[in-house]
Amino acid sequence: MNKDTMRELIDKLNNATKIYDLGTPIMSDKEWDDLYFELAEQEKELGYAYPDSPTQEVVFSSVSKLSKKTHDHPMLSLDKTKDITVFGAFLEKAPCILMLKIDGLTTSLTYENGELISAETRGNGLVGEDITHNAKIIKNIPHTIPIKEKVVIDGEIICDTETFEKRFKDIYKNPRNYAAGAIRRLDPDPDNGLSFVAWDWIDGPGTTLGENLIKLDSFGFDIVLHLFFYADAGLDLSHVITLLTNMADEFHYPIDGIVAKYDDIKYYQSLGATDHHFKGGFAYKFYDEEYETTLKYIDYDVSRTGILTPVAVFDPVDTGDSIIERASLHNISIMEEVLGKNPYVGQKLVVCKQNMIIPQVVRAEQKTYEELEKENVLFITFKNTVCPICGHSTKIATSDSGVKTLYCSNDNCPGKLAQQIDHYCSKKGLDIKGISRATIEKLIDWGWINSISDIYKLHSHQMEWMDQPGFGKASVFKILDAIDNSKENTELTYFISGLGIPLVGGTIAKIICNYYDTWDDFRAAVGGDWTVFEGIGPEISKAINSFDFTEADKIANIVNFIYSDKNIISNDNNNISNKIFCVTGKLKTFRNRDEIKKDIESLGGKVTDSISAKTNYLINNDIESTSSKNKKAKELGIPIISEEEYIKLRS
Repeated sequence: MNKDTMRELIDKLNNATKIYDLGTPIMSDKEWDDLYFELAEQEKELGYAYPDSPTQEVVFSSVSKLSKKTHDHPMLSLDKTKDITVFGAFLEKAPCILMLKIDGLTTSLTYENGELISAETRGNGLVGEDITHNAKIIKNIPHTIPIKEKVVIDGEIICDTETFEKRFKDIYKNPRNYAAGAIRRLDPDPDNGLSFVAWDWIDGPGTTLGENLIKLDSFGFDIVLHLFFYADAGLDLSHVITLLTNMADEFHYPIDGIVAKYDDIKYYQSLGATDHHFKGGFAYKFYDEEYETTLKYIDYDVSRTGILTPVAVFDPVDTGDSIIERASLHNISIMEEVLGKNPYVGQKLVVCKQNMIIPQVVRAEQKTYEELEKENVLFITFKNTVCPICGHSTKIATSDSGVKTLYCSNDNCPGKLAQQIDHYCSKKGLDIKGISRATIEKLIDWGWINSISDIYKLHSHQMEWMDQPGFGKASVFKILDAIDNSKENTELTYFISGLGIPLVGGTIAKIICNYYDTWDDFRAAVGGDWTVFEGIGPEISKAINSFDFTEADKIANIVNFIYSDKNIISNDNNNISNKIFCVTGKLKTFRNRDEIKKDIESLGGKVTDSISAKTNYLINNDIESTSSKNKKAKELGIPIISEEEYIKLRS
C-alpha cells in the first residue's frame, strides 16, 4: 500500500459520488462502501489522510484578509548563477542533492500532534502571509501525518503545466502567476488545481537531506524530484541536468532551474547564511525571471562627460533577492526601442534582473499615439528636457551609427563634477576609502570642492565638516587620512585611469605606463600617434589627444608619484613566470586584489578565481583559515603563502 493506490481510491470514490449525485450511479452502494472501508484501513495503516478523502469532513473556511505571520525559521533564498561552470565549482566541495527548482510559491507547513495547523508563504524571508485556509484544501497536502512531534516542512505550491494549459493559460501569464493569486484567495476554491511539492524538513531527524526527503515521501508528501551528485564520481553535470529537466516534463512541473544543496545537514548548517541566502545551497538558473510592473516616470543619471542616461522608474518589484524599481535605458535610441516613441505614465512594463544582477526593462506595452490620446494618458517626453542636476538645457547628439544620446550643455554641471571625482576616488582610480558619491555631492553642495584638485584642500574645512549631520571626528579624519595617503603614494597607472579620459580605463593605462614611467613623459607624448602601441586603436588615440589636461596637470603638481620597478622588471622571473596564483582574504601590503593581480601578471604569472590542481600558489595572509579555498589548497597539496612570502618569491 502506498500513496498512489490511496489516491486512486480517493479519485474513484469521489468520481462515483459526483456521478451518483447526477442520478446515474456507476457502482452499487456495497461497492462504494467496500472501497470506502479499504481506503479508511489504508489511511489508518499509513498514518495520513488527504483533505479530499471521503473519510474526512471537509470544512471550507473563508477569511476577511490574509494576516502576517513571523516564521519560526528563516526562509532565505539561494545564491544563483547562469554559468554552469560556476555551478559545477559549487558541487565540487561536497556531495550534493540536485533537485528541480520549481517555479511556484514557496510555502512552509507546520504540523503538531500529527495535525496540519498552519501554512504560510515565504514573504520577505522573515514574515509571510497565513494561507492555512487554502492549504487545507490542496488535494495532495496530508491533513494528518504519523508523527506527534512538531514538524515543519518547506516546499512549493504550484499549478502543474498540464492543468495550467487546460484551464488558466488564457487568463494568467504563467503557472506561477496563477498559483500566487489562487493561494491568496480569501474564499477557498476546492477545485483550484494547485498542488504542493516538499523539498525540506526543517530540523528533520535524518543526518542527510536525502534521508529526510525519503521520510517525507513515506508521510504521503509529493517530494521534489532529485538526484544524488558526487563530483568525483565522474558524472557529466550537463547530462544530469538534462535527466532532471526530462523528469520535470514527465511530471508537468513548471521549473526555472536546478538547485544544489549539500546532502550532509551538519555541513550545510555549518556554512551559515548571509542576510539574503543560505551558503549551503546554490541555484543554476535557466533564464532571467520576468516581472510585470508599470512605469512611473523617467529619471536621468549624469555621467562625468555630461551624458544624460535615461532611467525607467517603475512600481517596486520583489524579485525574491531584492526590490527593484529603477532600470537604465542606456540612451535615447534604446529608450525609444524599448518604450516606443510615446512613453507614458502607467505604461505596462516587463522587467528582469539581467544575469540575475542588473535590472533591465525587457519590453513594454505598445500603443499608437491616437489610442493613447483617447485614454488621456500623461506622456513622458525628453524634448526640451533640462538637466536634473544643474537645470541647464540639453541637446541630442547622433553618432555615425545613428545612436541618439542626450547631453547636458553646461560644461560646469555639478553632476559631471560629482561623477568625475567619484571615478577619481574609486578603485579604478586612486582608491580613496570613505569618500562615497553621496559624500562628494554634499561637499559640492557646501561649496568646498569645485574640481578634483579641491579634495586635497579639504583639511581647511575639517572643523566645520565634523559638525555636519551624518559625520563625526572619526569618519572625517578617516577620509582625510585616506586622501593624504593617496596623495603621498600615487601610482601613475591608477592616476591616468582615474582622470576619466574617455575610453581609457585600467587596461589602457597599464599599456601606457609600460612605455612611460613619469607624468612628464606621458604628457610629452600627448598629441602623438598612440596606435603604435598594441591594444590602442584610433578612437582611444583621439580621446587621449583631445582630452583637456588642465586639471590633471594641476593635480600632478600636488601628488607625489611613486614609481615601482614593476614596469621594467623582466617578465621572465623564474619564480613567478608561467605560475598560476589564486588570491583570497584581506591584503596588507597591496591596496587591493587588482593591484596584486597586476603585479603577478607583470612578472609573467597568471591569476585565477578558484583553486584547481593546476594552481601553483594560494596567497592568503591567514594561512590557518578554514575557508573553502584554504581547505581545497591543503587537499591538493598547494602551498599557501602570505603576501610577505610572495614578495620574497618575486624578488
